[in-house]
Amino acid sequence: MAGDKPNSVVVTGAAGDLGTAVADSFLADGYRVYGGDVAPIRARPGLVASKLDVTEREQVFALARHAAAESALKIWVNVAGLFEAARVIEADPDVWHKVIAINLTGTFHGCAAALSVMAPAQGGRIVNVGSLSGQLGGLSVHPAYGASKAGVHALTKAYALEGAKHDVYCNAVAPGPIDGRMTAKFSPGTLDKIRAGIPGKRLATMDEVVHAIRYLADERAGHTTGAILQVNGGVLMTG
Repeated sequence: MAGDKPNSVVVTGAAGDLGTAVADSFLADGYRVYGGDVAPIRARPGLVASKLDVTEREQVFALARHAAAESALKIWVNVAGLFEAARVIEADPDVWHKVIAINLTGTFHGCAAALSVMAPAQGGRIVNVGSLSGQLGGLSVHPAYGASKAGVHALTKAYALEGAKHDVYCNAVAPGPIDGRMTAKFSPGTLDKIRAGIPGKRLATMDEVVHAIRYLADERAGHTTGAILQVNGGVLMTG
């Protein structure tokens, strides 16, 4: 019976820093987590890992069908993304295509796949990972990154409007730089400049971003849809 199925969540990019933290948070609360990534995902109880290239639409839809068939799929979190540090004037067009394919097209596939199984079930929540760079551009960041994340913000609103017909809510977080492997790609001098531009003079922690994602993924977020939740230490107020 459908009521006997465990509640579940899909997390793309589940092998990365943020994806791992998101998956662990849901596992701790008893969810079955379907984690997808091109990289190996660390095994732990309650996690169903699969090799997933988010640029391949059929792979993403297959994961959605699999999760919905054997569990009550309540939440889908599109974490998969690629970040490249680069001077704008030296931006590589090949990197442009790769970043757009993963960050924007991959999120598009995730939203579409989630809605395809959540709409018939009349309910669910989709959370996308945007970025401060999608609002401001970025310091020493390949322009594809900010462009892709601005697209994710617009995509979130499109799926929020469509999802509202089916009680499917779609929101996004827009973190500033997070302390982790991504920001380790910056030089120490660039990191100092980034911190100096944040009112609190520090990077976001992984837990802070996970908490924001969990809020948007919770049914108690209720009427919230199409929102871009800022987790940036107040950077946008300084412009």
